[in-house]
Amino acid sequence: MRQEFFFEAAGERLAATRVTGAGGAPPEILTLHGLGTTATRHRARYLLDPWAEHGHGSLAFDFSGNGESTGELTRATLRRRRTETLAAAAWLGRDRPPVVVGTSMGAHLAAWTARELRPRALVLFCPAAYPAHAADLPFDGSLVRPGNHPDSPAYSALRDFEGDLLIFGARQDQVCPPEVVEGYLDSARRARSAEVVWFEECDHFVHRWLPHQGPLRERTVQAVLSLLAA
Repeated sequence: MRQEFFFEAAGERLAATRVTGAGGAPPEILTLHGLGTTATRHRARYLLDPWAEHGHGSLAFDFSGNGESTGELTRATLRRRRTETLAAAAWLGRDRPPVVVGTSMGAHLAAWTARELRPRALVLFCPAAYPAHAADLPFDGSLVRPGNHPDSPAYSALRDFEGDLLIFGARQDQVCPPEVVEGYLDSARRARSAEVVWFEECDHFVHRWLPHQGPLRERTVQAVLSLLAA
């Protein structure tokens, strides 16, 4: 069952989709989209539907200034989006620790909120990492480029993470260099498991590319299902 709704966070009205897993299981997966004017909660739908068919529900939402949510993108900040992430997580089921799936900027936020959300797994697609001083820079051209910043709040929070870490990196990524993936791995020393899957022919926009890759798409679905079942 799919439910469209809105919730309030930091003075904005955020559009969300809640998908109940087969058998009526409440959402346990939180998905966080990336940065950009066209980014929305629907980008990862091609993954969420098969996960739901296997009994794993999800919650996806549009950050303020994106999609159907209120707000202006140019006034958004990473810290504001962190607050929105924590507000969205309150709509998940409480039976088990969540699995947080983040793409690009969403991956930075997934890691940054790990201390609060205590996920049993993090699944990161083409992860970005931003330095500490970027937290309050507006998205009006002021935000610095992602990179392997040693003081990134994402790295700092990940040092306490004890769940499973699965990263999907893109060899042709021109936005987030491979060193960022190494930064995530170096920070996740306490993780129960840490794995990187490289997409050889993919650029940064993984959710435009992967839906059309047939067997590779299916292997991605199955890799995450293995974490969900753990």
